[in-house]
Order: sequence, then structure tokens, then C-alpha cells
Amino acid sequence: MSLVSQEVESVLKIHGIPTTAHAVLLDCDPVVEAVEALLGKDNVTVPTSTADAVRAVRSHRIVTVITNARGASAFVRALNAENVTVGVIAIDDAGGEIPSAQLRAGGVMDVASAPTREVLEPLLRRGLDFSALLVLELAHRCESRRLLNRELELLGQPPESMSDDLSLFQPPPLPVGPLSVYNLEEASDAFETAYIDRVQQLCASAREAAVHLGVSSATLSRRMRKESMSDGSEDSA
Repeated sequence: MSLVSQEVESVLKIHGIPTTAHAVLLDCDPVVEAVEALLGKDNVTVPTSTADAVRAVRSHRIVTVITNARGASAFVRALNAENVTVGVIAIDDAGGEIPSAQLRAGGVMDVASAPTREVLEPLLRRGLDFSALLVLELAHRCESRRLLNRELELLGQPPESMSDDLSLFQPPPLPVGPLSVYNLEEASDAFETAYIDRVQQLCASAREAAVHLGVSSATLSRRMRKESMSDGSEDSA
């Protein structure tokens, strides 16, 4: 059973990103059995220290953390110190000893009122979707960087002049978040259309644009006819 939402999982598969979900459980033995039942034993890691937990988070792409409320804020600080972003779920087994608002202010994504499967499942789903969307955003940034390098080549500017630090390159933000709807088809079509238009502006002819885009002239012509028909139907509507 996959706890990553169907829509997000389908986008991951299209990008060739593994969809296996993991959970790292730190200092919360009462939830181990319930989480293993949800994700499978092979997808649950139970480290014995904060350092091991951070390493476990780093070793998986789609992951969320469940930890005891008493140490949750300190664990979030440890993650931040390592520049790791992940959804952290706190288990409140002390009857509200630490207010939920305080935990959220400390960076905790959500608080589980009881260590039961029924309570944990929706929280795990939210945490894993958040992690998956971060993975997709990084893939988007890498692809945007690749396309920008190609545009620089077309302009005669060597891409070697760019920094390799992805954090310095900020493409248009994706409309994603833990609760957002991620429509890959619409986003991909819009991005591809904008890129094709940009390449054509830089080239002297459609044939030259097709060469730079790595497609045949016939393929590019069909794509442009499709766009024209789409624009016409929208105008007529």
C-alpha cells in the first residue's frame, strides 16, 4: 500500500523517480508496529541517536520522520543545521505536556494525539507527499538549469560561465505545497511551449530551431499546428 497520494506518485513515475516511501522513527517505540504495518518493515528505520536519524533521512528520497514530542524541536534544529528539509511528526505521549502550537512553532509539521494506525496514517501521507513534492521541485530546478544552459549556448555564451550551485539559480516557482494540486500535463505543456517559442525567437528559421531542439522539422511543424489549433479553439470558445 502506497501512502504517497496517487497524483503525486504518478508524476514521480513520469519523471523516473522511485516512489518507495520511508519513515525514520526516533525515540518513539510505541508507533513502530503501526508504521511498519503501513509502510512495511523494510521501509522503516529506527535509529538510536539523532545523528543516525539525520543520516537515515539523507539516505532516502521520499521520507518523513516520527519522533517523541519531548525531543522533536531539538531534532528539527539538528536537521536545519545539516540543511535537511523533511516533515517531522511529533508523538504526544505525555498528554499535552508540550503544547502543539509550541511544537509547530519549533518546526514540527504535525502532532499525533495517539500512537495508533488510524491517527498516524493521514499524518504520514501528508509528510510523504511533502517530501515527494520537494523531490519534484528539485527535479524541476535541475531541468530548468539544463534548459537555461542550452539557451546560453544558442546565444553564444558558454554555460561554463555559470555557477554550479543550484541554490543560485531560481526558475519560476512551482505551484506546489503539501496540499497543492500538481497538474503535470498542464505545467509541462506550458513550459515546453514557452521554451519552443524562445528557441524560435533566437533562430533564423524553423529548420534551425528544430536542429537546436533536437527534433525533426516535421515534428516541430506538427507541434506548432497543434498549438495554433488550441489557440483558435480557445478564442472561438
